[in-house]
Amino acid sequence: MGAWSTEEEAPRFIPLLLLWTILTIVTLGGLWIAGFRTRGLVAAVDHGAARIESMRIGDIDDDLLRKTIQTQRDTLPFWTVIALLGDFLAEPMALVTRALAVATGFASIAALRGRPIGYERALAECSAAQGYWVLGVIVRAVLMMALRRDDIETSAVLLLPAGTYPAFFVLALRQLDAFALIGWVTMGIGGVRRRQVKWLGAVFVILSLATLEIVTRVSIAAMLGAGMRLSVMPT
Repeated sequence: MGAWSTEEEAPRFIPLLLLWTILTIVTLGGLWIAGFRTRGLVAAVDHGAARIESMRIGDIDDDLLRKTIQTQRDTLPFWTVIALLGDFLAEPMALVTRALAVATGFASIAALRGRPIGYERALAECSAAQGYWVLGVIVRAVLMMALRRDDIETSAVLLLPAGTYPAFFVLALRQLDAFALIGWVTMGIGGVRRRQVKWLGAVFVILSLATLEIVTRVSIAAMLGAGMRLSVMPT
């Protein structure tokens, strides 16, 4: 079994992750080309400029006001680069990191418990499960283009009634995505099926890594959102 796993399963994760990476980059690139990604950034900058103009007082020099508005608009390239790095670097890396982390977690528990380690097979199957995250990206992109809307969600945000909510709360709910949930559950079931872990171990590994990813994503998004608000939407 060990030799079969090394020869048959180990090479499979590389083409799988490469495929998912290419699909992710192509899909998100399509959203950038179609203007869906830039639209929100431009709207935020324009809103900040409008707020500056609305605070206009009679004794404020018009030149100073224009310079201040231009300063807000000059931040657009910076936030565009940050968004590009998120889509074309962070998202593909997340696919690889997630598969490696789950496979390593299951294999570690299996080694400690004296069960078949099966790391290569676990890595191949966890890599295959990343397709659910990629499918989520594709579904949202298709719906955006079909409905011509930027606010397409497949997460728990859909359950929120109309109203105003704290940004941190919305960011957290956005991580509870239907496709991500299917992906995590699939990897957990795979660990049990391969006899690397029992259900308790599978739940522990999946919940720990999923929580770590959610906290990381929410923290980074909240920090960047606060920075953007301070630079383009001054109080």
